[in-house]
Amino acid sequence: MILITGATGTIGRELVLDLTARRSTFKVMVRSKEASKGFEAKGIKAVHGDFERPETFAGALAEVQSVFLLTTPRPDGPLLERAFLAACKARGVQHVVRLSAMGANPSAASALLRNHGRCETQLEDSSLAWTHLRPTIFMQNLVPFIGPTVSKESTLYAPAGDARMPWVDIRDVAAVAGLVLTTKGHEGLVHELTGPEALTYTEVAAHLSQQLGRQITYVNVPEGAARQSMVGTGMSPWLAEGLITLYQLFKANGPTAMPLETVERLTGRAPRALSDYLKENEAAFRPIKPVEVARP
Repeated sequence: MILITGATGTIGRELVLDLTARRSTFKVMVRSKEASKGFEAKGIKAVHGDFERPETFAGALAEVQSVFLLTTPRPDGPLLERAFLAACKARGVQHVVRLSAMGANPSAASALLRNHGRCETQLEDSSLAWTHLRPTIFMQNLVPFIGPTVSKESTLYAPAGDARMPWVDIRDVAAVAGLVLTTKGHEGLVHELTGPEALTYTEVAAHLSQQLGRQITYVNVPEGAARQSMVGTGMSPWLAEGLITLYQLFKANGPTAMPLETVERLTGRAPRALSDYLKENEAAFRPIKPVEVARP
């Protein structure tokens, strides 16, 4: 039995589809009754579990051999995961596949990558069999982050300079996760996942310009203004700072900016290209037409 945590998120939902297609036996861990009912209506077993309530772990982990571990980025993430790993060990879980991030390191400048590194280390020290999945920046972040301004202003904003980023599609991440959870030989390995090419935001804007038939402009936002905007929309200062330092890492042209062949090597097919993702989501970047009201 496989347990999926984070099943209501974008990657979790894709992993549910992947494991369903593989006819694998799995269940999902959710916090709310509404989410549980939604999964059960689709014939998917849902169990209650909350990372902030360790007393819920035992029931969620019953009869589980493998776990897909995905937690929301937060300062106390390592502490929450430590309690969950202890429960996994107590319940006889054999393999934990953790969703991490490329560049994860306990000493990383980015708080996000630092936390991922600490979580990786404690999983490795837990005596549980482990696999780390380290994807780079997700294509699926583009629609919510730049869709509204491209649609309204024909402009996209980011504090990225000329940084190249090998955007990865979450469907490819889920495909690798499904493979790792259902086949042997991945224990003790780190799989770094990227798309097929590294593009700048200027090049993303060029793709959109050609696709939409109008000029789309990229504006490089100063880090201070970007940080203020993120916090102003309700993002925690901790997460905002973590994202800013991630962009700094990309701008430094470190290893996170290099496209890798991991997805194709593991799945047997090329990873999805950013241009394909943009075409699939073209409606999100087109101007919203005003609703015409019929006159009497």
